[in-house]
Amino acid sequence: MDIYSNILYVKEDRVSLSQLAHRAVKIDKYRPETCCIVGNYYSLKAQHEKAVQYFQRALKLDRSYLSAWTLMGHEYVEMKNTAAAIEAYRRAVDINERDYRAWYGLGQ
Repeated sequence: MDIYSNILYVKEDRVSLSQLAHRAVKIDKYRPETCCIVGNYYSLKAQHEKAVQYFQRALKLDRSYLSAWTLMGHEYVEMKNTAAAIEAYRRAVDINERDYRAWYGLGQ
């Protein structure tokens, strides 16, 4: 479901992403996937600090959750926090060295 939320984010479909986030929270708000969906929603609304909070929640639930590290890196880039973005992307690469999204983030 978090991959679907990424698609909705890229399409800038705020309404569908909001509906998905509400449904995911209703089903199980303590899943890392749910936290990433909600984080994507706040990112789309340009509420980057709040998005980071949700990605951090996802990582409290599962420290090896690759999407949360990568998405958090993207948020830190938006917030102009280069050091934190690099750290998040490096954590993602440590989990999966073949993840192109994290390598792309490091190359920015």
